[in-house]
Amino acid sequence: MNTRINATLAMVIVLALLIGIASGCGSSAGNGSALQDIPPYPNAIEGESMEQSVAGGIVGGSMQQYTTTDPFEEVVDFYTDALNEYDTEILSHESDLGRQTAISIPQKRGMISVAIQEFTEEETVNITFMAAGS
Repeated sequence: MNTRINATLAMVIVLALLIGIASGCGSSAGNGSALQDIPPYPNAIEGESMEQSVAGGIVGGSMQQYTTTDPFEEVVDFYTDALNEYDTEILSHESDLGRQTAISIPQKRGMISVAIQEFTEEETVNITFMAAGS
């Protein structure tokens, strides 16, 4: 399966990471959530994943992607409901290619984010889980 992330989503992801790391570092907002606590979207197809850490384990990160043909609004509603117990920050953007939403959960030393991107031409929605921090 060929999964793509366009420049606009990359910008949303970078903004979510910057907001999450800036607000998460030194914050007590982290309430024990982990990337594994985020449920995969029902009927989504699992895509690429990766995990990386810097030598010494100071900073690390992981990513997992999924794809669905369900409507964008249903996917956003699912994750808004699934993550409502956490202190989330939400960024949304709309472009000619489709809509994008990033839901971030600040942690004490990093952040967790769910990026949801609509591809209107392909009639698909990509879901990317990301964790960054120590």
